[in-house]
Order: sequence, then structure tokens, then C-alpha cells
Amino acid sequence: MRHCKAANGDADIDAAWLSSDLAQRDGAEVLARQVRARTSRLDILVNNAGVERPGSIETLNPDDLDETLAVNARAPVQLVAALLPELSASKAASVVNVTSIHEWVPYPGNVAYGMAKAALAMFTRTASIELAPKGIRVNNLAPGAVATDINRELLTEIGHERFASWIPAGRVAEVDDMVGPALFLASDASLYVTGTTLVADGGYGRNVVRY
Repeated sequence: MRHCKAANGDADIDAAWLSSDLAQRDGAEVLARQVRARTSRLDILVNNAGVERPGSIETLNPDDLDETLAVNARAPVQLVAALLPELSASKAASVVNVTSIHEWVPYPGNVAYGMAKAALAMFTRTASIELAPKGIRVNNLAPGAVATDINRELLTEIGHERFASWIPAGRVAEVDDMVGPALFLASDASLYVTGTTLVADGGYGRNVVRY
């Protein structure tokens, strides 16, 4: 455990930094065991790990497809399953699966990523039904274009101004823009919300997606 300053700087909190390779078949279980060693109750699980390996149907490397599906879709399913006892021990557990507007908006040349996010979105809808009797809510957070390490090179290649012109809100999102939506889904403010997708994309998904 590490003693850390809270984001607002007002209080100290205990935090543990755990790691695992979710591309490996046992990666989720390795992480779950580390969690179980530290707590018997889990209130919030955010599945945000992801990889993006661009490639068309014609050029996609099968290994890249396997890795993308493993990290973006398989691992969240495994983590939820492995941590069900801890989630069930919470009075109001929330699972937030970070998908993308590409769970429903096709992006030519990025077939593996779109497939994985669509699969994760369907898992959310199924899990919300199965886990509701246990008091566990499961929702998707679907960002649009957000400046992160996973796409920073692409944004630079296309050009931020050009990319921003495709987004009705007029800019590419920053990571902080996702904090409010994520907190809503994770908190008691959304106690009656499950099985849905909260889109935070500045209107990008309603516009014509160019490439």
C-alpha cells in the first residue's frame, strides 16, 4: 500500500499499485488475486485497459487481432467474473467498461479495435441483466477522440485542427473531459442506470467520421 495525497489535496488515502499483462490468458486472474489479497469488497471496477492495432481486413496481422480482442474484450469479462464475490459484497457496485464511439461507428482500417469495442459493449448489456440481482450495475463509457498515448501519434499525423473540424464541439477531448462522465457512472448518482452507454464525444459520433 502507498500513502497518497487525494486529487483535491485535502486528504491522504491508501492506494495500491497493481499490475498484470492482460494480453495473457491468465492476466486477469493474476490481477484479481492481487485485489483479493488486499480487500474483500470492491465498489468500483473500471475496465479501461486497451490496445489499438490499426489494420484493414486485408492487411491485419492475426497476432494483432488476437491481442486487441484479448485486452479490450476478453480481459474485462474475465475480471468481472473473477471479482464477482468482491463486487457482490458491495452495497452498490458499479462496473464501468470504457468502450468508444467505435462500438457502433465503423472506422475503415481499424477493424480489430472496432470489433473489440463492439464485443465489450454487448458484454456490458448482457452482464447488466445477469448481475442486476446481485446489485451490480454495468455500463459503458464511450469516448470520442481523446488525446491519449494510444492515439497521440495519429492525432499529430492528421493534425489537431483538422481533426477538431470533424467534431461538432470543435476540439479533441482531453483526458480530464472523461472524469465527470466516469464519476457519474461509478457513483450513487447513477444507482438506477445499468446496461447503457454514456457517450462523451463532443458530438463526433453524430457527425461524418472521416479518415
